[in-house]
Amino acid sequence: METGYILFSLKPAMKKEFLQSIRKIKAVKEARVVLGNWDAIAEVEARDTKELERVFFGKIEKLPSVNYSRLYIMACPRTRK
Repeated sequence: METGYILFSLKPAMKKEFLQSIRKIKAVKEARVVLGNWDAIAEVEARDTKELERVFFGKIEKLPSVNYSRLYIMACPRTRK
């Protein structure tokens, strides 16, 4: 399994809609609104890196509430402990 973390900048007044939409995506294990430079973060799991990218580019990045997003894929199995 591959794990990725996605940071989101959301369109104004779209946080509730964003959470409802992203939590329906099977690969999303957790999604939360945060305070700071980003508006939300999500943890995503997939079978491999290619599937993780397909979920990100095919579903998550296309959510209407998303203004901007960044996917960070966990680099090393040793860091998963």
